[in-house]
Amino acid sequence: MPENPFPVVDGVPEGRALLGSRIRELIEASVCVRDDEADLAAAARRVEAVTAALRAAGGANPLLLAALEGGGHLSINNPLEGPGNPLAPPLSWVDVGPDSVCAEVLLGAAHEGPPGRVHGGWVAAVLDHVLGRATAAAGFPGMTASLTVDYHQGTPYAVPLTAEGWLVRRDGRKLHAAGTLKAGDVVCASATAILVHFSADRFPVSTKD
Repeated sequence: MPENPFPVVDGVPEGRALLGSRIRELIEASVCVRDDEADLAAAARRVEAVTAALRAAGGANPLLLAALEGGGHLSINNPLEGPGNPLAPPLSWVDVGPDSVCAEVLLGAAHEGPPGRVHGGWVAAVLDHVLGRATAAAGFPGMTASLTVDYHQGTPYAVPLTAEGWLVRRDGRKLHAAGTLKAGDVVCASATAILVHFSADRFPVSTKD
């Protein structure tokens, strides 16, 4: 495996987080703009120019790691909580305990599936991520082998959501986890998963600058 050319950092580089936030705002604006009230072609040319400048300074490896609470590392470009990734909502952790986690997440119009509701794929992705973080917080990072999601009702967007996950039990390398996604006190979806525990040396990273 080639050595990771990026440094492992504690915290988030300010510029990367700011860029991710601004592009996230751009995505939301682009799905909500009215065609008859904006010069979309001119906007596209400005975005194209910025994209070209960023691509010229880019590298082949997008991995940039930050230390996790409870041990381990997570990419700052993670698609669910990485502040450097414009696709990430991102999640904001309220509590990371010894065997459970709780996060707040605000999904927007860019995540819409049915009218006024979050796409079910994003609901599943949030729950999958939270369950994985719960097993990692318990000291057993794992990769999802199976995920079962029950959709109890449509999940609204543009309102604060609470995602919770917890480790149910461990059978050797097999980890059983469960979680919920709520809007207020209403459970919109729940999930159970089986993950396979892997050792830290399975995915080595470099600490060199």
